[in-house]
Amino acid sequence: MPNIPEEPRPHYLSVVIPAYNESHRLPRTLDEIQPYLERRFPRHEVLVVDDGSSDGTADLVEARAASWPTLRVLRQPRNLGKGAAVRRGCLEARGDLVLFMDADHATPIEEVERFIDDIDRHGCGAVVGVRTYQEHESKWRRIIGLGVQILAHLIVFRKAVIDSQCAFKLFTRQTVQQIFPLCRVDGGMIDVELFYLLHRFNVPCYYEPVHWDNKEGSRINIARCMIFDPVDMVMIRMRDAVGVARRPVQQERQPWSLPHEVKQ
Repeated sequence: MPNIPEEPRPHYLSVVIPAYNESHRLPRTLDEIQPYLERRFPRHEVLVVDDGSSDGTADLVEARAASWPTLRVLRQPRNLGKGAAVRRGCLEARGDLVLFMDADHATPIEEVERFIDDIDRHGCGAVVGVRTYQEHESKWRRIIGLGVQILAHLIVFRKAVIDSQCAFKLFTRQTVQQIFPLCRVDGGMIDVELFYLLHRFNVPCYYEPVHWDNKEGSRINIARCMIFDPVDMVMIRMRDAVGVARRPVQQERQPWSLPHEVKQ
């Protein structure tokens, strides 16, 4: 864990947390991150994007926001997927730095300290986590993760990527405004698409090792991953080939703005 100074950071930090039926884990996460954010970032916000939960996740966050004014919830009209939730949260973030992380707080938020140092010292547009120190990861989850990495390198990536799926990524506001309007993946391959866009526009990206504790209650649909993840990867390249990837998605065409989801 980093040695954290006492003085506040000057940055305005936005923390985006996509959440789907996370009422059992999210309260602890909010309890853990609030003291750190209030001490280190006098200017901060936490955006929980509720992805059509049926367990009261959004209501829980709204109740908590009564005593934490910089916490707010964005309600998706239905379950649209992790990618749509991350995209919406980052696009609506107000900070000069935008972090997205998992609802289970798998990586301690304090590890963002090194990420911010990288941006301040090197002027990079993004810093992404690499799950170097892992706990409680199952063998099959690891196998799936390695499979995704191999496929992504074969189909999508222009450069080598150490760990695409770590859900602890920090972006400057400029990078968010440059690449997130171009994203179209609504599911879990949003991370792969982000790397594709970072590479395409030559956005400097640093990697930082992080601790990762695969908390109890994490869900992964193996069959869905095997079927839909390769399809999403192929679609990323196809959209680039026909020029669609260079056109931003207008706000009114985003899936959360449509009465019925329309694929871009």
